[in-house]
Amino acid sequence: MRHTGKYQKLGNISSFIPDPLPPIDPPLALTPEITNLYGQASFNLGQLNEMAQRVPDQKRFIKAYVIKEALLSSAIEGIHTTLIDIFTQPLSEIAPSKETQLVLNYTQSLEVALNLLQKEGLPISSRLILAAHQALMSGGVGEKANPGNYRKQAVRVGDLVPPSAEKIPDLMNALEQYINQDSDLPTLIRIGLVHVQFETIHPFLDGNGRIGRLLIVLMLIDGDLLKTPILYPSYYFKKNHLEYYQRLDRVRTHGDFEGWIVYYLKAIAASAADAQHRAKEIESLESELKEFIQADPRLTPLQENALLVLTLLFQQPVVTISEVSRRINKAYNTASNIITQFVATGILIEDKEKKRNKMYRFDTYLKLLEKEYE
Repeated sequence: MRHTGKYQKLGNISSFIPDPLPPIDPPLALTPEITNLYGQASFNLGQLNEMAQRVPDQKRFIKAYVIKEALLSSAIEGIHTTLIDIFTQPLSEIAPSKETQLVLNYTQSLEVALNLLQKEGLPISSRLILAAHQALMSGGVGEKANPGNYRKQAVRVGDLVPPSAEKIPDLMNALEQYINQDSDLPTLIRIGLVHVQFETIHPFLDGNGRIGRLLIVLMLIDGDLLKTPILYPSYYFKKNHLEYYQRLDRVRTHGDFEGWIVYYLKAIAASAADAQHRAKEIESLESELKEFIQADPRLTPLQENALLVLTLLFQQPVVTISEVSRRINKAYNTASNIITQFVATGILIEDKEKKRNKMYRFDTYLKLLEKEYE
């Protein structure tokens, strides 16, 4: 069995300190199954990137897909909210629930990390990871997790006692070096190794799973395997969450890096295929609705502005009349007239519970974002 680390005994506690990457004695075996899955995952990522390049408004897709990953990644940790809660929050007069705030924080965490990576040219490093964690645990929901700092105390995760706090800086420095050094292993596979190493180190009091999964997307972008953050690997991890934890554990207990890489590559391949399929359906829905607006006599006099509102709905599928008026820079009555016709034609659904400042949902699109393809 491959040696993967050592146990350090402190009192009655034995913490596990993983060996540096890559695995050795023996090195990672690129089995036929891994090679085939690597090819499939790479192909699916390529197809997803091509689809993203064809989309006229990438920002719209990015926002929806980032929120989807935020929801799924958070749900793995038992943090549950809904797409409607997330899209409603900017219009709400009520403070978000803790769960909703944490999901909103995830989207902010990714934005912070991407800004450091792409605009400031910072490599994937402790500085970037700590900044992402700071954003993830901000807004009054994660003070106990010491936002933006590695943990200073021992923790237990199931059967695993991760390395003691004083070991974390050196372990993370070694991981940072592995992320940014050249290697004979393909980048896509190295990303999988980094994820399991990060989760084994478990450097934070809270948020390790979410930051670790966020790192997958960041490294795919940094490695030029993904053009924009429109992949949600937590789609597969959540569907197969028991195996997710089992595969991570077996790296430590059995040295089974190969089993983890097989699982991880399946997750990338399935998530990329799902994201591509969803993008095609979003394209199709938009095309159908544009044709409908251009053909329906009730919308003919409003056609130009109605198409502006339709574009807005794909960015913000829960709206108020005031918000529509502001976003398309048209009079309130113009916006109200369009919303009324969109409700009459079934494009929008009115929220009957609110008496004032009513909200309207682009339900077809929301259901498409939540749709299960398998």
